[in-house]
Amino acid sequence: MPINRFLERNYMNMKTILLASVAAFTLSATAYAADPETYQTNTKIDKDSNGNYAEKDVTTKTDSAGTTTTFEKKASVDVDAKGNTDKSTTTKKVTDPAGLHNKQTVTTSNTEKVKDGVVKTSQEIKVDGKTVESKTETTPQQ
Repeated sequence: MPINRFLERNYMNMKTILLASVAAFTLSATAYAADPETYQTNTKIDKDSNGNYAEKDVTTKTDSAGTTTTFEKKASVDVDAKGNTDKSTTTKKVTDPAGLHNKQTVTTSNTEKVKDGVVKTSQEIKVDGKTVESKTETTPQQ
């Protein structure tokens, strides 16, 4: 077999292998690109001259497997004419994997109320509507 024929045959095999590799890479890259993660965020803040404040943040994420996770945070501060304050924060995380009846919700609530020099704080954590932790403390303000 002449050397030219040998090189020509090997060149054709290399070309075929190279084309097959490029095609496989292109198809696999397209498959991954078809399932992007998505995010959506919404924030609302209200304030007034008396010191009252309210904020609500909601972020929703959907991953490539179809699981939707929503984070919601609410914070508020209320001040009355005597200077007494009510502060509260609530966070809620809802995870909903693709499928039926498998949603999980975790809610955490924190409050601090100051009235006439007495501070009352509380925290409560709920998982799927059931309280897993709850505590309250009352102390004189220093």
